[in-house]
Amino acid sequence: MEDEKIIDLYWDRSEQAIEESQKKYDQYCLYIANQVLHSPEDAEECVNDAYLGAWNAIFPERPSNLRHFIGCITRRMALNKLDYLNAKKLSADIVSIDEFYGCVTCNFRFLLAYA
Repeated sequence: MEDEKIIDLYWDRSEQAIEESQKKYDQYCLYIANQVLHSPEDAEECVNDAYLGAWNAIFPERPSNLRHFIGCITRRMALNKLDYLNAKKLSADIVSIDEFYGCVTCNFRFLLAYA
């Protein structure tokens, strides 16, 4: 199906718009998301979220290039997911300030004893 007809389906709020978008752009969007995330499961989740994002974002402005429009949404979803995953990894490495304080005072006393 041509992009213009798919956009018309989005504007008519027909669920067939998402089905047609998937048929035409699923591999393209999966490629974009995989390049960012390097995880097929996360990439697939982002692509599904991108179609919902296209559903919500297409109404205020009619895109001239549907492929680029959906690709940009997919890339943004993948980058957001990557930020989320990286933040989750960082939060696991956070040490309590009380634990850090205990180490600093012990080391400081050790240094004073041998100074």
